[in-house]
Amino acid sequence: MRKKWVCLVLIGFLVVSAAGVALAQTPATGKVIKWKFQSHWPAGSASFKPLKDFFDTKLTQLTGGQLQITLYPAAALVPTKEIFDSTRRGTVDGATASPAYWMTIVPIAAVAGNCPMTFRDAKEGLHFHLNLGFEEMLRAAHLKHNFYYYTEKVYPTAMIGKKPIAKIEDFKGYRVRSSGAIADMLRDLGAAPSLIPGEELYLALQTGVVEGAHWGAAMGALTMKLCEVAKYYIQPVLAMAGTDVIIINKDAFEGLPKDLQTKLDTALKERITHRTLEYIEDEIKALETMKKDYKVVVSTLASEDQKKMRAVAMRQWDKVAAKDADAGKAVGMLKDYLKKLGQID
Repeated sequence: MRKKWVCLVLIGFLVVSAAGVALAQTPATGKVIKWKFQSHWPAGSASFKPLKDFFDTKLTQLTGGQLQITLYPAAALVPTKEIFDSTRRGTVDGATASPAYWMTIVPIAAVAGNCPMTFRDAKEGLHFHLNLGFEEMLRAAHLKHNFYYYTEKVYPTAMIGKKPIAKIEDFKGYRVRSSGAIADMLRDLGAAPSLIPGEELYLALQTGVVEGAHWGAAMGALTMKLCEVAKYYIQPVLAMAGTDVIIINKDAFEGLPKDLQTKLDTALKERITHRTLEYIEDEIKALETMKKDYKVVVSTLASEDQKKMRAVAMRQWDKVAAKDADAGKAVGMLKDYLKKLGQID
């Protein structure tokens, strides 16, 4: 009899606990706002799952279940190249993307979209974005186009290729998937860049449409399995920049209750630092995995050739600066910062 009573009490406790958890996840007002986000990352990309988990768990908890964001992988709702217009029009409530896709429309995006050969590490990039005013400039420029803009992380961009690059001359004719100012720099170095969506990249490398690509750096190459078909990890890194971003339709954002606007805004602003540092740690592990399990070889240009690359890259910065006043101001800030760091004269 006693055992039966204990079981009944335990069952009752579990029922009450389960109900408590359910209530904690149920909005007090009963109103749930559901958003659809389109990503430019395929589901297998290194960055897709962390952001999906962030939306599914942390953001749901922060908003008491009132705001629920579903993140869809690349091309699930709209083609990757249409993300800018689809988010601006409100076809989707928000998205992840690279600002390189719309830098002709918002010129300052070209400064964020892989201005090549700038920062030595991610912490320098974070300082430039968050403490020197660059992030606020990006947000102001994108609000004019019906967006709220958040840098998702600052991270390295590096090539993986089917052929090594040991000297500047090796770039000549090299067919590479690239974007933004990095693509312009590679073209000036003699390469033949083209922009290929992430969902098409593996096949393009496998079939020889391109010989090399950058999709992030080591983590991107590993999770996208590019190291299965390309065995050379090429150094130095081409950029350390905020080239993954989150954009939110302005009308959708401002349609949220004020408390949800604050919670979402704060959560996304705080996430950039955490995600950046997490990503850099994973980069180190990913490169070791590629070397050990996929027999990837690191191919590094000589220091003199790296200086030549930097000189070519700085010409790209000047081209970006000439696009409009905002871009010119941002590049000026960048140069002043790098001079203080002793990286340029």
